[in-house]
Amino acid sequence: MSMGTITKWISALGQSIQFVAWWAHFGVAALICGHVGKSDPLWTLIVVVVAAALKEFVYDAHFETDPVQTAADNWQDFSGWVAGAVLGLGFAVGWW
Repeated sequence: MSMGTITKWISALGQSIQFVAWWAHFGVAALICGHVGKSDPLWTLIVVVVAAALKEFVYDAHFETDPVQTAADNWQDFSGWVAGAVLGLGFAVGWW
């Protein structure tokens, strides 16, 4: 199944692929920080945010071609990573 097919299938459900991608990035970051963040919260947050920045602004910006990523797409995905990391870390250290 190609990315184009998946994109069309998700769009037919009434959600944009960027909406789904934001929640996917959010969820992965929240899971990582929620589990790993218990042992070293600051370094976990730093590593996740730096890795997300490299993935979105270097890798995706240059190599993701189906569909081609715009700067707005990269910023939106990065915001999902950061929001998820903060939420997961908050649960890991007991902020909420």
